[in-house]
Amino acid sequence: MKLPTPVSRLVALGAGDQLLLLGGFDSSTTTANVLLVSPGTGTVSVVAHLAQATHDAGGAVLGGRAVVIGGGIAASTTDAQAVAVSGGAVAISGHLPQPRSDLAVAAGPTTAYVVGGYTGSTELPDVLATTDGASFRVVAHLAETVRYPAAVVAGSVLWVFGGEHQGAVTDDIQRIDLTTGAASIAGHLPARLSHAAATVIDGTILLMGGTDGRAHQGTVYRFDPATISVVSVGALPTPTSDMAVAVLADGAYVVGGETADAQGKVTTLDTIVRLQLSH
Repeated sequence: MKLPTPVSRLVALGAGDQLLLLGGFDSSTTTANVLLVSPGTGTVSVVAHLAQATHDAGGAVLGGRAVVIGGGIAASTTDAQAVAVSGGAVAISGHLPQPRSDLAVAAGPTTAYVVGGYTGSTELPDVLATTDGASFRVVAHLAETVRYPAAVVAGSVLWVFGGEHQGAVTDDIQRIDLTTGAASIAGHLPARLSHAAATVIDGTILLMGGTDGRAHQGTVYRFDPATISVVSVGALPTPTSDMAVAVLADGAYVVGGETADAQGKVTTLDTIVRLQLSH
């Protein structure tokens, strides 16, 4: 399936049997578009516009609303923006304690966790939690500050994969106990990785795409939190970084992103790719 225009660095969220795509970068400019995509019928429609265009943000569905957190255009923002999952008016729902972009948001059943990113000049160690997109509280501190990490919540643990620490791509896997706030570097990826995406399908944690700082990556990994092991289980059709991923009942959907041609020229993608677990 194809998008109307290429886009990367966006937020993708599940809304019933549809995908809600918010913001992002369309090769030349940061967009405020909110798109509703029906994979079943192939239809794409613009259902709203963000109050502020943004890219390199994170997002989650909280209380029936899609919330876009942070990001920015030329500068990082403190804004959290909320819209009904069916579209409509967008409002600024709250503000982060500091401007933050290049972050990840990992969502649990009722709480979203904001992890990584920077102010535009300083990497941020605080892990924030919100249940409504209006107020944010500090629940932990990263063992290592990172921009462009991937993250998921599994039970009472927040897992943070890779990212860039002080300009260098890392292979660290960070474990944050959301009950105690304790954070540690629990293991390492097979290679350095940033600008990747992570998600959970039927209890299985998947990490995909990204860049090692030199080339775009296409490997899809399965992560086992019990053994801190990372195993390759597949590959994306195209090596991709800076995509968004959202889970629906029939699998995970990888939306947009960036890749490079043989000459190294970076291009933005207009693809929507479905991933399914093999049993």
